[in-house]
Amino acid sequence: MKRFLLGLLSLLWLSGYAADDLQKALPLDPAVRIGTLPNGMKYYIRKNSKPENRAELRLAVNAGSTAEDDGQRGLAHVVEHMAFNGTKNFKKSELVDYLESIGTKFGPHLNAYTSFDETVYMIQLPTDKPEILDKGLQIMEDWSHNLLFDSLEVEKERGVVVEEWRLGQGADERMRRAYWPVLFKDSRYAERLPIGKKEIIEGCPQSALRNFYNDWYRPELMAVILVGDFDLDAMEAKVKARFSNVPSRQNPRPLVKWPVPAQNNLAVSTVTDKEARYAQIQLIYKRPVESRSTEGDYRRSLAQQLFTGMLNNRMGELQRLAEPPFLFAGSDYGNFVRNVNAYYSFAISKGEGIEKALQTVLDENERVRRFGFTESELSRQKSDMMTGIEKAFNERDKTESRNFAREYVSNYLEDEPMPGISFEYDLYKKYVPGITLAEVNAFAKEWMGQSQNSVVIITAPEKETTKMPTETRIREMVTGMEKLDLKPYEDKVIDKPLVEGQLKGRTVVNTKEIKELGITEWQLDNGIKVACKTTDFKNDEVIFTSFSWGGWSQYDEKDYPSAASCDEIVDQAGLGAFDANALEKLLAGKIVSCLPYVGELTEGFNGSCAPKDMETMFQLIYKYFTDPRRDEAAFQSYVTKQKGFLQNRGSDPQSVFMDTVSYAMSGYNARYKPRTPESVDAINLDRAMAIYKERFADASGFTFFFVGNFKPEELKAHCQKYLGSIPATRKREMWQDINAYPPKGKVDKTVYKGSEPRSTVMMRFNTDFEFNRKNRNEVSALNKLLSIRLREVLREDKSGVYGVSCQANPKKFPANGLEFIVYFSCSPDNVEPLTKAALDVFEEVKTKGCDEKNLTKIKETALRERETNLKENQFWLSLMSSSAQNGEEVTEILGYNEWVNKLSVADMNAFAAKYLKLDNYARFVLRPEK
Repeated sequence: MKRFLLGLLSLLWLSGYAADDLQKALPLDPAVRIGTLPNGMKYYIRKNSKPENRAELRLAVNAGSTAEDDGQRGLAHVVEHMAFNGTKNFKKSELVDYLESIGTKFGPHLNAYTSFDETVYMIQLPTDKPEILDKGLQIMEDWSHNLLFDSLEVEKERGVVVEEWRLGQGADERMRRAYWPVLFKDSRYAERLPIGKKEIIEGCPQSALRNFYNDWYRPELMAVILVGDFDLDAMEAKVKARFSNVPSRQNPRPLVKWPVPAQNNLAVSTVTDKEARYAQIQLIYKRPVESRSTEGDYRRSLAQQLFTGMLNNRMGELQRLAEPPFLFAGSDYGNFVRNVNAYYSFAISKGEGIEKALQTVLDENERVRRFGFTESELSRQKSDMMTGIEKAFNERDKTESRNFAREYVSNYLEDEPMPGISFEYDLYKKYVPGITLAEVNAFAKEWMGQSQNSVVIITAPEKETTKMPTETRIREMVTGMEKLDLKPYEDKVIDKPLVEGQLKGRTVVNTKEIKELGITEWQLDNGIKVACKTTDFKNDEVIFTSFSWGGWSQYDEKDYPSAASCDEIVDQAGLGAFDANALEKLLAGKIVSCLPYVGELTEGFNGSCAPKDMETMFQLIYKYFTDPRRDEAAFQSYVTKQKGFLQNRGSDPQSVFMDTVSYAMSGYNARYKPRTPESVDAINLDRAMAIYKERFADASGFTFFFVGNFKPEELKAHCQKYLGSIPATRKREMWQDINAYPPKGKVDKTVYKGSEPRSTVMMRFNTDFEFNRKNRNEVSALNKLLSIRLREVLREDKSGVYGVSCQANPKKFPANGLEFIVYFSCSPDNVEPLTKAALDVFEEVKTKGCDEKNLTKIKETALRERETNLKENQFWLSLMSSSAQNGEEVTEILGYNEWVNKLSVADMNAFAAKYLKLDNYARFVLRPEK
């Protein structure tokens, strides 16, 4: 033992730290100011300027559905809803109205959630006006102790909560309710799902909501989190002044930390449902919660991440076999619920392949337990981990405020460490190199293999072809892991560069500067065009896209299956000498991606990289052009998995509904028929490869767009070397019109599928359209008005939906057109009245237009969206590429803010009269089976 300890101490010193370091407590990030008010309420405040002129506000309540009494199931969630329906200082809908008037959107920027053990409220606010932040703090204070529970508002909100409940119904929910009591046996978690019970939601008295609120919304159970572009000292003073007045409760109810009692056996639950899409296997080993307070704890968590990362890589390799044992699989370790950790393995499979999928998961777990990982696997995984933390460190001054807010919520509710990214980066550098293979391998014996306190859950389609193993067989498989005949894993690596030999390259023959926007355009002498914009929005990000006209529209209907799949087939095969597994290993430690696509009208690539890996990204582009890999095994794997995912698609009501809509709205074009396993059989590997090569044979038709933190001369050199070396035939192509157009006139189609009392409605309005940026801006403003009014009428007034979406889709290709799509789910009994209400909204907007109140919301939202978009790489990439495709000048965006500011009620009314045409109207309804 003494010799072992001396050896361990020597190893620790050689690794760059002393044994005592492991006992050091993790610090709190010094950039966040943390305090506790006299009433027990905690606060976290941090100044952060990404995005600029914005702040993220959170109110975290350390109580959720497990705090409910038997007759209160669902009330934690209803109380959360009522926070938006009337407080002391914001009556009825005034809270939402005010926030929308300053550009805060309900949903993306204003929301809340209720879970087993917590309720969290979220707001994003502008910070350029002090009074806005003050109002935000007032809202947070009102949420903490000033909810009104107006009787009329309670009655209206019941319907909204019931509709949220209805949205969750279906095969997954039915199966979950069957296996949840097994997974959480003898625990409150088995019977306190946050959505609650419909009958209690519908019938609970107003007093019951007040009682729950008064019991659990107490200052010592709450934290205020504020992160954003504001003065730190001034914000702390405001928090102290406002939230210190939140009253404490006399004789408060104790908050119980509900346990999940350990079971002395292997529990098994098998459940089938006729609407299930595929089989899912879950193998769960429940574990005690681990300490996360010291450097030693942190080091242990790093070793755990190495373990699950390597095992998931192995699962990924098996998924790529010609006959994969599952459609998808993976493993993880971490927090299960508040008081329980778990090691978790899962697989998704076909119904007839359940036993094989389970056996493979058991095999791989046991293979690791018996033989461990290899040094080469560990080296790659360490490289990936260090690359990930380096990226986070490099972006430390560009981290979004919402990410900090999320971290502080987790620290308050779950004691998640928050030492700060600089300290964490140092911990990675200090500890990751010294983590040994032996200690990583040891987790396998610690986590898995025992029968006690473990659970196997299998859910599957209820079909004749489903082969569900018996409970006895499942137990035999799990307890018999040690008897398996297994061999150690072989790590196969190709040791050669991705691109070999010298590339000739081409030169830039033409350069154009768009100085107003910082955009540079180049043309290479092989015909490829490049547009690029250097930004500092992210320190460690370069993104790109490209396009060329043509797509799968170039091919006959008989070739469509191969043409529409050729990009995925090539992507899953690898490149040149590297199959997908070898390519993944070659790219370990790099932040780089490049994916080909072949759409209806265009083909091209999308990708991203860290600046240091930019040359690798260009090498991938070059190889995808010049050396796509034909791999029979990868193709067979692709076909098998596609069939598996499609096998039971016809059993899922929502899938059947969406397939019906898509097919009908294409004018019943054969290429838009729902995909089936039989349609996958029509894909031919040789034809797919030939089509892919044809699509990428002519480099001269491509335009590339790059945005991010790069040096222009470095980017230019890569473009000349790699893009310039791509062959060009100078053959110009264009897309073909396949005549997939929406039907004319009125269409009303009902799909009967499913057993739950739930319907989905999709309404689609099509009209002619002159496609230009001005008209699209007008349509966008009009769509904002429609979205506001549809929510106000269908959700707030009618209490008939949880959410309703309205989307405007202007199109230029293959022909100009405009479509408005309205989508919502509801009770089958409410389909007709809610359809009428939605049509009435369209008619109201068309005839009465817009009032000043909603005009203010529309203008503020548009300006605030543009303010943040201008600091996002993705916005510029989309703007540059869409402008090129549409033949528009990118500088047209310079007049956007002026256009918005000049918007008037009269303008909005003119837009409504111009674009709201109900001549071509299609309604699709999903109803339960008769």
